[in-house]
Amino acid sequence: MKFLDVPQSGSIAGTTHSHNRAGQYTRNRRSPVQPVGTGRRATVRAAFSAASAAWSGLTGAQRAAWEGFAGSHPITDSLGQSVVLTGHQMFVRVYCSASNAGITTPVVPPAVLTLPDFSAATFTFSIASGVTIAGFTGGADMKVAVALSPQFSAGRSFNKTFWQPAAPNGVCAGDEAPFTIITSIYAAEFGTPVAGAKVFCRLTPVSEDGWNGTPVIVSTIVVA
Repeated sequence: MKFLDVPQSGSIAGTTHSHNRAGQYTRNRRSPVQPVGTGRRATVRAAFSAASAAWSGLTGAQRAAWEGFAGSHPITDSLGQSVVLTGHQMFVRVYCSASNAGITTPVVPPAVLTLPDFSAATFTFSIASGVTIAGFTGGADMKVAVALSPQFSAGRSFNKTFWQPAAPNGVCAGDEAPFTIITSIYAAEFGTPVAGAKVFCRLTPVSEDGWNGTPVIVSTIVVA
Protein backbone atom coordinates (compact mmCIF):
# COMPACT_ATOMS: atom_id res chain seq x y z
CA MET A 1 0.00 0.00 0.00
CA LYS A 2 1.42 3.41 -1.02
CA PHE A 3 1.30 6.26 1.49
CA LEU A 4 2.83 9.66 2.23
CA ASP A 5 5.46 9.70 4.97
CA VAL A 6 9.14 10.37 5.58
CA PRO A 7 11.41 7.93 3.69
CA GLN A 8 11.94 4.80 5.75
CA SER A 9 12.83 1.15 5.37
CA GLY A 10 12.82 -1.93 7.55
CA SER A 11 10.27 -4.08 9.32
CA ILE A 12 8.11 -3.53 12.39
CA ALA A 13 6.19 -6.58 13.58
CA GLY A 14 4.47 -7.95 10.46
CA THR A 15 4.85 -4.83 8.30
CA THR A 16 7.77 -3.98 6.01
CA HIS A 17 8.39 -0.36 4.98
CA SER A 18 10.21 0.37 1.73
CA HIS A 19 10.19 2.72 -1.24
CA ASN A 20 10.71 2.72 -5.00
CA ARG A 21 10.49 5.21 -7.84
CA ALA A 22 6.76 5.62 -7.22
CA GLY A 23 7.18 6.51 -3.55
CA GLN A 24 6.91 5.03 -0.06
CA TYR A 25 4.95 1.81 0.45
CA THR A 26 4.28 -0.94 2.99
CA ARG A 27 3.72 -4.66 2.54
CA ASN A 28 3.21 -7.71 4.70
CA ARG A 29 6.47 -9.03 6.01
CA ARG A 30 7.50 -12.41 4.65
CA SER A 31 10.30 -14.65 5.81
CA PRO A 32 12.37 -16.05 2.92
CA VAL A 33 12.64 -19.79 2.50
CA GLN A 34 15.90 -20.95 4.06
CA PRO A 35 16.76 -24.48 2.98
CA VAL A 36 19.27 -26.35 5.14
CA GLY A 37 21.48 -26.82 2.11
CA THR A 38 24.90 -28.46 2.16
CA GLY A 39 28.48 -27.58 2.98
CA ARG A 40 29.16 -24.67 5.31
CA ARG A 41 25.50 -23.68 5.73
CA ALA A 42 24.55 -27.19 6.84
CA THR A 43 27.50 -27.33 9.26
CA VAL A 44 26.55 -24.05 10.93
CA ARG A 45 22.88 -24.97 11.26
CA ALA A 46 23.77 -28.38 12.67
CA ALA A 47 25.91 -26.68 15.33
CA PHE A 48 23.04 -24.38 16.35
CA SER A 49 20.67 -27.36 16.60
CA ALA A 50 23.17 -29.33 18.66
CA ALA A 51 23.70 -26.35 20.97
CA SER A 52 19.99 -25.94 21.67
CA ALA A 53 19.67 -29.66 22.36
CA ALA A 54 22.70 -29.55 24.69
CA TRP A 55 21.19 -26.63 26.64
CA SER A 56 18.17 -28.78 27.41
CA GLY A 57 20.46 -31.38 28.92
CA LEU A 58 22.15 -29.02 31.41
CA THR A 59 21.32 -29.06 35.10
CA GLY A 60 19.64 -26.12 36.79
CA ALA A 61 22.93 -25.18 38.44
CA GLN A 62 24.75 -25.23 35.11
CA ARG A 63 22.12 -23.01 33.49
CA ALA A 64 22.38 -20.60 36.42
CA ALA A 65 26.15 -20.47 35.92
CA TRP A 66 25.65 -19.51 32.28
CA GLU A 67 23.17 -16.81 33.26
CA GLY A 68 25.72 -15.36 35.68
CA PHE A 69 28.51 -15.53 33.11
CA ALA A 70 26.37 -13.83 30.47
CA GLY A 71 25.46 -11.05 32.88
CA SER A 72 29.10 -10.26 33.61
CA HIS A 73 30.37 -10.60 30.02
CA PRO A 74 28.39 -8.31 27.70
CA ILE A 75 29.19 -8.55 24.01
CA THR A 76 29.40 -5.83 21.36
CA ASP A 77 26.89 -6.15 18.53
CA SER A 78 27.26 -5.12 14.88
CA LEU A 79 26.18 -1.56 15.74
CA GLY A 80 28.85 -1.20 18.41
CA GLN A 81 26.37 -1.43 21.26
CA SER A 82 27.02 -3.38 24.46
CA VAL A 83 24.50 -6.21 24.77
CA VAL A 84 23.90 -8.59 27.68
CA LEU A 85 22.89 -12.01 26.39
CA THR A 86 20.67 -14.49 28.18
CA GLY A 87 22.33 -17.59 29.59
CA HIS A 88 20.91 -19.66 26.75
CA GLN A 89 22.20 -17.23 24.11
CA MET A 90 25.66 -17.18 25.68
CA PHE A 91 25.76 -20.98 25.86
CA VAL A 92 24.84 -21.29 22.18
CA ARG A 93 27.42 -18.65 21.25
CA VAL A 94 30.27 -20.41 23.07
CA TYR A 95 29.09 -23.90 22.05
CA CYS A 96 29.05 -22.99 18.35
CA SER A 97 32.38 -21.19 18.62
CA ALA A 98 33.98 -24.25 20.22
CA SER A 99 32.39 -26.60 17.69
CA ASN A 100 33.58 -24.45 14.80
CA ALA A 101 37.14 -24.40 16.18
CA GLY A 102 37.28 -28.12 16.90
CA ILE A 103 37.32 -27.60 20.68
CA THR A 104 35.40 -29.80 23.12
CA THR A 105 31.96 -28.26 23.43
CA PRO A 106 31.25 -26.80 26.88
CA VAL A 107 28.99 -27.67 29.79
CA VAL A 108 30.17 -24.90 32.10
CA PRO A 109 31.11 -21.29 31.18
CA PRO A 110 34.65 -20.61 29.90
CA ALA A 111 37.32 -20.29 32.56
CA VAL A 112 40.08 -19.19 30.16
CA LEU A 113 39.36 -16.14 27.99
CA THR A 114 42.91 -15.45 26.77
CA LEU A 115 43.01 -15.08 22.97
CA PRO A 116 45.69 -15.23 20.26
CA ASP A 117 47.36 -11.89 19.53
CA PHE A 118 46.73 -10.58 15.99
CA SER A 119 48.44 -7.20 16.33
CA ALA A 120 51.13 -8.20 13.82
CA ALA A 121 49.08 -10.55 11.62
CA THR A 122 49.89 -10.68 7.90
CA PHE A 123 48.02 -12.23 4.98
CA THR A 124 49.41 -13.15 1.56
CA PHE A 125 47.97 -15.09 -1.39
CA SER A 126 50.23 -16.62 -4.00
CA ILE A 127 48.64 -18.72 -6.74
CA ALA A 128 51.72 -20.95 -6.64
CA SER A 129 51.79 -21.57 -2.89
CA GLY A 130 48.32 -20.62 -1.59
CA VAL A 131 47.01 -18.48 1.24
CA THR A 132 49.45 -17.81 4.08
CA ILE A 133 48.57 -16.21 7.42
CA ALA A 134 51.46 -15.32 9.71
CA GLY A 135 52.44 -12.95 12.49
CA PHE A 136 49.94 -14.02 15.17
CA THR A 137 50.96 -15.56 18.47
CA GLY A 138 49.16 -17.68 21.03
CA GLY A 139 49.12 -20.93 22.94
CA ALA A 140 48.89 -24.38 21.39
CA ASP A 141 45.40 -24.87 22.87
CA MET A 142 44.06 -21.61 21.39
CA LYS A 143 42.51 -21.58 17.93
CA VAL A 144 42.21 -19.22 14.98
CA ALA A 145 39.24 -19.60 12.62
CA VAL A 146 40.24 -18.54 9.09
CA ALA A 147 37.61 -17.42 6.56
CA LEU A 148 38.20 -16.11 3.04
CA SER A 149 36.27 -13.89 0.64
CA PRO A 150 35.58 -14.19 -3.08
CA GLN A 151 37.88 -12.32 -5.46
CA PHE A 152 37.26 -8.61 -6.05
CA SER A 153 38.83 -5.80 -8.05
CA ALA A 154 41.93 -4.30 -6.47
CA GLY A 155 40.04 -1.11 -5.60
CA ARG A 156 37.59 -2.83 -3.30
CA SER A 157 37.89 -1.62 0.30
CA PHE A 158 35.10 -3.48 2.11
CA ASN A 159 33.63 -6.98 2.20
CA LYS A 160 31.24 -8.81 4.48
CA THR A 161 30.93 -12.17 2.69
CA PHE A 162 33.28 -14.87 3.97
CA TRP A 163 33.62 -18.63 3.68
CA GLN A 164 35.50 -20.82 6.16
CA PRO A 165 36.97 -24.03 4.73
CA ALA A 166 36.04 -27.23 6.53
CA ALA A 167 38.41 -28.30 9.32
CA PRO A 168 41.32 -28.75 9.45
CA ASN A 169 41.84 -26.26 6.61
CA GLY A 170 39.85 -23.42 8.17
CA VAL A 171 41.18 -23.68 11.74
CA CYS A 172 44.70 -23.48 13.07
CA ALA A 173 46.32 -23.56 16.49
CA GLY A 174 47.31 -20.35 18.22
CA ASP A 175 51.01 -21.22 17.85
CA GLU A 176 50.77 -22.52 14.27
CA ALA A 177 51.79 -19.34 12.41
CA PRO A 178 52.52 -19.37 9.56
CA PHE A 179 49.40 -21.24 8.46
CA THR A 180 48.72 -22.15 4.81
CA ILE A 181 45.60 -23.02 2.84
CA ILE A 182 46.52 -24.49 -0.55
CA THR A 183 45.21 -22.78 -3.67
CA SER A 184 43.04 -25.72 -4.80
CA ILE A 185 40.88 -25.44 -1.65
CA TYR A 186 40.17 -21.78 -2.38
CA ALA A 187 39.60 -22.47 -6.09
CA ALA A 188 37.05 -25.21 -5.35
CA GLU A 189 34.83 -22.60 -3.66
CA PHE A 190 35.53 -19.39 -5.58
CA GLY A 191 37.12 -20.43 -8.85
CA THR A 192 40.69 -20.14 -10.06
CA PRO A 193 42.39 -17.15 -8.40
CA VAL A 194 43.58 -14.41 -10.73
CA ALA A 195 46.74 -12.38 -10.19
CA GLY A 196 45.85 -8.78 -9.36
CA ALA A 197 42.53 -9.61 -7.69
CA LYS A 198 41.86 -8.63 -4.09
CA VAL A 199 40.92 -11.18 -1.42
CA PHE A 200 39.91 -10.50 2.17
CA CYS A 201 40.58 -12.78 5.14
CA ARG A 202 38.71 -12.81 8.46
CA LEU A 203 40.64 -14.14 11.45
CA THR A 204 38.62 -15.01 14.56
CA PRO A 205 40.56 -15.69 17.77
CA VAL A 206 39.21 -18.44 20.03
CA SER A 207 40.36 -19.27 23.57
CA GLU A 208 41.05 -22.83 24.66
CA ASP A 209 37.58 -22.88 26.26
CA GLY A 210 35.71 -21.70 23.15
CA TRP A 211 35.41 -17.99 23.96
CA ASN A 212 35.81 -16.05 20.72
CA GLY A 213 37.09 -12.51 20.37
CA THR A 214 36.53 -9.75 17.84
CA PRO A 215 37.44 -10.87 14.31
CA VAL A 216 40.28 -9.12 12.50
CA ILE A 217 39.87 -8.54 8.75
CA VAL A 218 42.92 -8.20 6.51
CA SER A 219 43.28 -8.15 2.73
CA THR A 220 45.86 -8.76 0.04
CA ILE A 221 46.39 -8.69 -3.71
CA VAL A 222 46.78 -12.10 -5.33
CA VAL A 223 50.17 -12.67 -6.93
CA ALA A 224 51.37 -15.37 -9.26
